[in-house]
Amino acid sequence: MTMKNLLPSVLVAAFAVIALAVFPAQAQRAPLQLGTIDPRMVTKMDPCPDGYYAGMTCFRGELDGCQNADNLGFTYGYENPGEQPSGTIVFLEGSGGTSAYVDPSYAQTYLRKGYQVVYLAWDTDWENTEGSAGSSIKDAACRPATFLQYVYQNVYTRGGMCAQGASAGAGALGYSLAWYGSSSYLDNVELLSGPVFGNIEQGCVVPNPPKMTVCPYGELGCVGDPWYDSPSYVDGDETQVAGWSGISSCNNGRTTSDADNDAWQAMSISDGSSNPNFNYPKTSIAGWLCSDVDSIQNNSAAQGDYFYQQFITPNQTAGLTVTRINNCQGVEGVTQGETPSGESGFDAISNNMLDACSKHH
Repeated sequence: MTMKNLLPSVLVAAFAVIALAVFPAQAQRAPLQLGTIDPRMVTKMDPCPDGYYAGMTCFRGELDGCQNADNLGFTYGYENPGEQPSGTIVFLEGSGGTSAYVDPSYAQTYLRKGYQVVYLAWDTDWENTEGSAGSSIKDAACRPATFLQYVYQNVYTRGGMCAQGASAGAGALGYSLAWYGSSSYLDNVELLSGPVFGNIEQGCVVPNPPKMTVCPYGELGCVGDPWYDSPSYVDGDETQVAGWSGISSCNNGRTTSDADNDAWQAMSISDGSSNPNFNYPKTSIAGWLCSDVDSIQNNSAAQGDYFYQQFITPNQTAGLTVTRINNCQGVEGVTQGETPSGESGFDAISNNMLDACSKHH
C-alpha cells in the first residue's frame, strides 16, 4: 500500500478507536435480546382458570432465556370472533400481571367488532427477576416483550396486531417498544394510566422532586389542558417498586444515595441515554392519564408523561394522542372517567382502539 492510500486508512482506524471510546453504549442500544417460548412445550388447559373471558381457550407455558431474569411460567387464553378476525388485541394487566385483565367490557366490545382477544397471567410478578425478588425492572420487561412476540408469531393471524395495558401493564408495553423492538410488529397500543416506569429514579428519589406539568402546552399529541402531578411513588407503590428494583430505599423517607438513584435511572423506560428507541413510524400510540379534577392522584400521569415527552415530531409514530381524563374512579380509573369533551373514558379508549388497530406493517 502506498503512503497516499495508507493515510486515509490510518485516519479511519483512528476515528473508529475514538468512536468506540466516546460512544461505548452503542453496542447496548435497543432492541435488547428477547427470551424464548417453545410452542412445543405450551399445553392446552381445560377449563380456563378463573378470571379469563368466558369461552376462551387457555394454555400453560414457560418463558426462558431472558438475560438476568429467571424462567417464569404463565397462562394465556384467546377468544376468536365469529368471523375472520380484523386483528388481535393483547391485554396486559397492572401490578405484577398475575391475574387476567379485570374489565371484560373491553374484550366484549372488541370481540363484537371482529377482533381476536388475548389474556395473560404470570405465575409471579413479571417485574421480579428472581422468584419474589427483583434487581432490574428493565431486565424483567424482557418477559412481556417476549410474550407479545410469541402471540404475533403463534396466535395472531391477520389484520392489526395491537395491545392494551393498564398501569404496570402499560409500563410493560413502554419497555417493549423502547427496549425490546416490539414496534417492528405492533400496530397500535392503548396505554391506560401509564407507563408507570417512565422515570423510576424520579419516582423513588428522596428528597422528592416537585410536581411536574403533565402535557404542557405545545407537547405533541396532548388532548386537554395541562395539569400538575408528582412523579413520586406513593400509597404502597413505592414498596412494590422497591421490591421489583431490588433497592429498598425507594421513597422511604431517607435521602437516597447517588448509586441508588443511578440504578433506578438506568432501569427506567426513559433512562436519559440514547439507548432506548422512541421512533415507531408504523405504531400508533394512545395514552390516557388521570387529571387532578375530582380524583385522588398517584404518580401514573407524571410517570407516563416522561415517556410521552420523548415524542417531539409527528413522524416518530403512526399517530400519537395523550388524553387528559377527568373524574377518574380512584387514582387510575381512566375507564370510568371522561375526556375533556365529555366522552366516557371507556368509549374513548375502545373507539380509539377500534379505529387504530389496523395493519401498518
